[in-house]
Amino acid sequence: MACTMKAAVYVEPRKLEVRDVPKPVAGPRDVIIKVTNCGVCGSDIHSYKLGMYVEPGQIMGHEFFGIAEEVGAEVCDVVKGDRITGFSLGVCGECVWCQNQQWMLCPDVFKRSTGYGKPGAFAEYVRIENAVVGRSIHHVPSTVDDLSAAMIEPVGVGIYAVALAEVKSGDKVVVLGAGMIGNACLQAAKARGATVYVVEVSPIRLQKAIECGADAVFDARTGDPLEWIKEKIGRGPYHFGEGGMADVVFEAAGAAQTIKHSFEMVRAGGTVCFVGLPEQAVPIDTTKIVHKMPRIIGALGGDFANAIAGLASGSIRAKELTTHVFPLERINEAFETQLRSGDTVKVMVQMNSTEQATA
Repeated sequence: MACTMKAAVYVEPRKLEVRDVPKPVAGPRDVIIKVTNCGVCGSDIHSYKLGMYVEPGQIMGHEFFGIAEEVGAEVCDVVKGDRITGFSLGVCGECVWCQNQQWMLCPDVFKRSTGYGKPGAFAEYVRIENAVVGRSIHHVPSTVDDLSAAMIEPVGVGIYAVALAEVKSGDKVVVLGAGMIGNACLQAAKARGATVYVVEVSPIRLQKAIECGADAVFDARTGDPLEWIKEKIGRGPYHFGEGGMADVVFEAAGAAQTIKHSFEMVRAGGTVCFVGLPEQAVPIDTTKIVHKMPRIIGALGGDFANAIAGLASGSIRAKELTTHVFPLERINEAFETQLRSGDTVKVMVQMNSTEQATA
């Protein structure tokens, strides 16, 4: 068996190199996965473009699907050939957040996790350490296609955010930004019985939002999104002004303007949930926050189990959100394509797939 593999290694901003690197070896509690597809995430783009969250030599990639190739002797309920996705969530186990099982808040989580501190899945193989079914690895049923399987992680992020925001039937929900995470929020909110309004500037993302069940969409290039929201769901008075009447707003673009809109569109006493990551600090006018008293939350983490269930049942759609597929050898082109977010939703990188790459 070959002792090396192909992997995309971060060199410097806007430069990845496909190199021969040592193939990972499974310890007694580990699983080696032969990677089929790995998606380009928004946080990967921040790393690629700006060097955020990454050091030279790092193999990125955490939105992946593959086949179990090697299974450690102490791993239960996994055998070679199983269809697997996962995420090695490395934590210190000692801080106050770990003691409260708030794993994503551990200060060490990014240093120890797949695609950040640990080698990721833009490679032919990836190792999931301390593999536990239902926690760090998850079985993928045959009813979920390979491309959708590589989007279980971002779909789970949307499902988790919607649960954290406590969206319920009858709620009026606004999603600002309809990339992969925003679209997942849209579909998860619809599954709970909400009416969902989407604001975007990308024609393809607007079209995908319609296909995935948005009740109405607005192209922010054509007018004022706040006025559109007021017309659609009502004008919400508060102490010294008027805004929207959204029960919940999901900010999924990470842009200064959409962050501003989120506080304008939410009703007094509503909820604003941030799932987008800005490239730099964004100033916020706190006046509306004081007078409208919204609940403000950030969502970091994902619900793999419900993402798999939703994709398997067909209640969540993902495959059609893949707009571009590249082979590993063209990974820089894949990242540059995702950077042009106006004509993409999800860009996928193939490693060991029988499907033909297209772009």
